[in-house]
Amino acid sequence: MILQTSTFGELDVQDEKIITFNNGIPGFENLKRYVIIVLEQTKPFMWIQAVDEDISLPVLSPFDIDCSYSPIIDDAIMEELSIENEQDLLVLVVSVIPQEVTKMTANMAAPILINTTSGEGRQVLAEGSNYQIRQPIFDIISLKMHGGD
Repeated sequence: MILQTSTFGELDVQDEKIITFNNGIPGFENLKRYVIIVLEQTKPFMWIQAVDEDISLPVLSPFDIDCSYSPIIDDAIMEELSIENEQDLLVLVVSVIPQEVTKMTANMAAPILINTTSGEGRQVLAEGSNYQIRQPIFDIISLKMHGGD
């Protein structure tokens, strides 16, 4: 399938790479199908691109921000996503990259969980979490992008 996007141009998307969010993503509940776009020049950021509309969201691994990230996720959600082992689970967090990049944030309180085997995804609210919805990330990301750990 060929997608026309304003950000990434023309994308050739294989059907098996499409991730289905049965509930959509908060703010985009009507959009159910997405693909992950990884660009070398924007790492550690990746993009979740909607298949049915020209909308993309910057995402990154929460482990790039906090290597001990471990939100509490309801077992029912893991069952709903058919997560049988950790190797099938991809965890991402949505980022906000404003004009003034020093104010960039990541939503650490509501990770996106993706079953990489089934292609199902869901954004969830971590239970009893001390994680922030607008976690400042500029210093951490800047360090990672410039060779630090």
